[in-house]
Amino acid sequence: MSSSALITVLVVLFGLLLIGSPVVMAIGTAAMSYFLIKPDMLGNLMMYAHRLFTGMDSFIYICIPLFMLSGELMGYTGLMDRVVDFCRIFVGRLRGGVAYVNVLSSMLFGGISGSALADIAALGPIEISLMESDGYDREFSAALTATSAIQGPIIPPSIPAVMFASLTSVSVGALFIGGLVPGIMLGLAQISVIAYLARKHQFPKSDVCYTLKEGVLITLKSLSALFMIVLILGGILSGTFTATEASAVSIIYVLVIDICFYHTLTPAKIWEALKKTAVSSASIFLIIGFTSIISWILAMENVPVMISNWVYGANISPYLLLFIVNVFFLFNGMWISDSAQLVLFAPIFTPIFTAMGVSAVHFGVVMVVNVMIGLITPPFGVGLYTAASVSGCELKRIVKASLPFTAACVTVLFLITYIPGFALTLPRLVGYTI
Repeated sequence: MSSSALITVLVVLFGLLLIGSPVVMAIGTAAMSYFLIKPDMLGNLMMYAHRLFTGMDSFIYICIPLFMLSGELMGYTGLMDRVVDFCRIFVGRLRGGVAYVNVLSSMLFGGISGSALADIAALGPIEISLMESDGYDREFSAALTATSAIQGPIIPPSIPAVMFASLTSVSVGALFIGGLVPGIMLGLAQISVIAYLARKHQFPKSDVCYTLKEGVLITLKSLSALFMIVLILGGILSGTFTATEASAVSIIYVLVIDICFYHTLTPAKIWEALKKTAVSSASIFLIIGFTSIISWILAMENVPVMISNWVYGANISPYLLLFIVNVFFLFNGMWISDSAQLVLFAPIFTPIFTAMGVSAVHFGVVMVVNVMIGLITPPFGVGLYTAASVSGCELKRIVKASLPFTAACVTVLFLITYIPGFALTLPRLVGYTI
């Protein structure tokens, strides 16, 4: 039976989240309430600070700010613009071309910053303005921008995958490769929705026609950006460097490319990129630290054991449990960030599923995809709120425009849930034992 202190923690946590408190404040306050309510815990208050620090104290987490900094520097060097121009060559002239460009750009490099919300906030105004100037409704542009942002952090390099791996001791490389096909599937699902809506609503198409020479020139200019994907994945898969080392290599690569070719990075721009990275990564690290305290509290109250006993006692099949957990994560996505869900629930559910014969890599990919979709779960998905903020549109109109895309993403989620090959085939082909 759960103690009154645990019930207090959960009530404070979800109560603060429901009234719109910042996630960091809600989790930190809820964790503190346990020490204030639980008998004899006030004298152990030092454990609060200890768990806060040890929750963040993981070598693999170093890659979070480094990948974020790499993304910021890419923005200043114009590498992201070259990726957009490269995508325009292939889909720019199709009906709905700019919408396709939005999705393809996210598939290629949308997640390099490590945060879908950061991508919406930073790139959203540019993408929305670009689509609006091409004749698209602002609400549709905002909805598509929010939806396309969730696939980037699934396609490697993936910060959510790094977090899951750190929490569960699963191979980062296996999770990176495992997320590649599902991430592409999400992009293709969104492209399919755009294709249907483009015919139905006669979306605009661009009259710009690239000559062969222009196409080749744009492709050559984008090669430096596209090679970064090959460098990171190739280095990790070949064993040349770890995921953490890959994040540092990505920064060195961007700096070398700029020094040799573009000459756009000034000390002021680098300093600005460092400040933005510090703010963004600090938020994630605080969520990790405070949520690790909640995880410790749940362990102290034997919650994982109680859940395991309930699952085994109810004789629930892995397929049914996967369905229940998917719905649970999607529901939580309305007010809990992707980072918080991973830190809270990955250590609880992963052992349960592995004991039932489900691959930890498969469950990790499913969970990462799920918590990213949770950011656009209507009606209160955090990603939708962010898109409403940067676009100035009413939330309900963005929610309405996002529904076809959300439905397509959820369909992909259940496909990879019940057909493990989508997540496991590539890791097995490259030699991972899973």
